[in-house]
Amino acid sequence: MKPDIRLAGPADREMLTALIARIEAEDHPEDPTTSDQAPSGVHRSLLHYDALDSDAVWFLVAHIGEAPAGLAILVRIPKLDDRHGFLYLDELHVLAEHRRKGIGRALLSQAMKLCSDLGLAGIRLLARPDNQPARALYESVGFHADETMLYQLGIEPGKPQV
Repeated sequence: MKPDIRLAGPADREMLTALIARIEAEDHPEDPTTSDQAPSGVHRSLLHYDALDSDAVWFLVAHIGEAPAGLAILVRIPKLDDRHGFLYLDELHVLAEHRRKGIGRALLSQAMKLCSDLGLAGIRLLARPDNQPARALYESVGFHADETMLYQLGIEPGKPQV
């Protein structure tokens, strides 16, 4: 069955919360509490910034019938030049029982359409070097790896920095 890709909004909070709980359970099978903590994490996140009602964040959800099967989270990154910006694909996850059925490709296709509709220069993402299935998917639709290095710094709110 072909996936139906839908843009999630404020009315989809409950569905997204359940999907995030399933994703957390798959990502952390050694810790069954992660899926139990997902609802409060989603709630706190959306209280801090309601990304479901944003013109710079998109949650694409793949459905098989009425059941959510995958998620892509995209964020607009503006540029102050003729590129106008990029979409950043922060997360792409297809539930295990739905993998290798074209759902990831359908989510990427919808992300590319969104990028084109917004007049942006392209899509950027990070992939772990050892995640061969994800890398193969990205490369199969035209993404290419470069030599960029990821730097990351955790910031604790309210604590003085350097």
